[in-house]
Amino acid sequence: LGESYGGMRSAGVINYVQSKHGMAFDGVILVSPFLNFAVGVDGAGEDLPHILYLPTLAATAWYHDAIDNKPADLAAFYEEVKRFAVDVYGPALMKGNRLGADERKVVIAGMSRYLGVSEDYIDRANLRISHQQFVQELLRDRKLIAGRIDSRFTGNSLNLLSEKMDYDPMFTSVGPAFVSNFLDYYHNDLKFGRDKDYTVSGQLFKKWDWAHSRPGGMFPNPSPNTMPDLARAMNDNPELRVLVQQGYYDLATPAFATEYMMDHLTIAEEQQKNITIELYDAGHMMYLHPPSLIRYKKDLASFIDSD
Repeated sequence: LGESYGGMRSAGVINYVQSKHGMAFDGVILVSPFLNFAVGVDGAGEDLPHILYLPTLAATAWYHDAIDNKPADLAAFYEEVKRFAVDVYGPALMKGNRLGADERKVVIAGMSRYLGVSEDYIDRANLRISHQQFVQELLRDRKLIAGRIDSRFTGNSLNLLSEKMDYDPMFTSVGPAFVSNFLDYYHNDLKFGRDKDYTVSGQLFKKWDWAHSRPGGMFPNPSPNTMPDLARAMNDNPELRVLVQQGYYDLATPAFATEYMMDHLTIAEEQQKNITIELYDAGHMMYLHPPSLIRYKKDLASFIDSD
């Protein structure tokens, strides 16, 4: 089981262990995974991530009552926005500067309807709004920003003139609870660390070696991508099952990007049935939402117990 960046590592590790050490696995569990940086990083001059982020941006607007005529059912709304992203928004972005004025107006109107931000804002963003811009803009009139790790969370905007999010209110909302409980366990159960400073995040990821070569490749990919590793593991072991658990309100690893990655693995058609994707009414850490936690545990246990 791997969560977030651990999902990327799980895909790489399972292929490595199977191919190098002759072991076979029954399944791998990917929680809010990030397998391909090129697919999941928006605002970087690439169109595909904007297409894949759109449904999660819309789900965020839905949650915060920022859209007119809000549908009652999130799942149906999410699927509707996915169709718009694939059938309308994506082809428009592909045309680049050749996109006609009339078609551009149609796309802008649709985006505004789904995202709850003004047509003028979308036009000035050239149809490409990064998620960090979106969470700053969506609730600007309420003087709030939405979260990134879990966009249900909100916090006061530190600067209403900022283009991008000032901070992630999800961390300030739940971080202290995690730290206090961990320190209680650390100090009282393990009897260790009272004379030590506990650093919540040392920003060590900035020093990681991100280089990774795909199976059979000679040189590292320009950006980390373990989709080929997972595909190789599934091809070497056709019975390998994959459970993906993802939140609707996750702007760190958006659900549609994960679905896209699972749909683009180089595997046999019949192996696609070995992949199960479960969506929850929460964010990156869906277990923070009590109803989602119950379902998360049930889905996890069912996957482990199944043949």
